[in-house]
Amino acid sequence: MDDPLQHLPHQEPFRFITRVVSLAPGENGEAIWAVRGHEDFFRGHFPTDPIVPGVLISEALAQLSGLVGLHRAAAPGGSGRLIHVDMRYDGTVRPPAEVVLRSTLTRTMGPLRQFDVSAHVGETRVARGTLALAGVES
Repeated sequence: MDDPLQHLPHQEPFRFITRVVSLAPGENGEAIWAVRGHEDFFRGHFPTDPIVPGVLISEALAQLSGLVGLHRAAAPGGSGRLIHVDMRYDGTVRPPAEVVLRSTLTRTMGPLRQFDVSAHVGETRVARGTLALAGVES
């Protein structure tokens, strides 16, 4: 089986998924984002008390959702765009941490895909919500 991360248009330093744990295209997926503390965004985001920005947790969940719902559905040469985010942040992520990302496809309307998403560190849920992606041609 090929590496699902090859289907993401994101590259370092903006690819937040470290590894895919499970992937059922068109259904759901789980991935890990290993936050080590040396990431460049920590230099300016509370440098004396590093906290992973919520917007980056949302982006990591969007990347996983793209693998779940778009990596086989996008037109050749196409990709997905994040078009809607409704997130709640229930906890703080501080390095080092392994953030478990989960995404489930809940609705499809033409090129639009809606997902229920969550992020956990250990047993603690740190984020939850819904997001929508649209498949687009490049």
